[in-house]
Amino acid sequence: MPILYRAAFTAFGFMIGTLVRPAGAEIISAQCRLIRYGGMATPVESFPCDFRQSGGNVQVWSQRWTFDFPYSEQGKSFIRINRIPLTFTRTGQYTLEVRQQREF
Repeated sequence: MPILYRAAFTAFGFMIGTLVRPAGAEIISAQCRLIRYGGMATPVESFPCDFRQSGGNVQVWSQRWTFDFPYSEQGKSFIRINRIPLTFTRTGQYTLEVRQQREF
């Protein structure tokens, strides 16, 4: 088989492999701010956290807290506001602000 055909088949194989392989969600370091609704005595907490988003689903976790925001529940059990910081509110419970930290 001529080398040109082998190169074309190899390139085609790599192309198909990238289309079939599922994309992994990148985990990003972030800074979180948790505002819990429990009266004046409930302090606002700021802490480092990790953030992952895949298919509209969002997970946020830290040493103390874990949050899961499934896309299917958006507008039902929580409100998502796409701004900086990214904000998730569970009415009457808490608001979580996530500010992503990009490394350059």
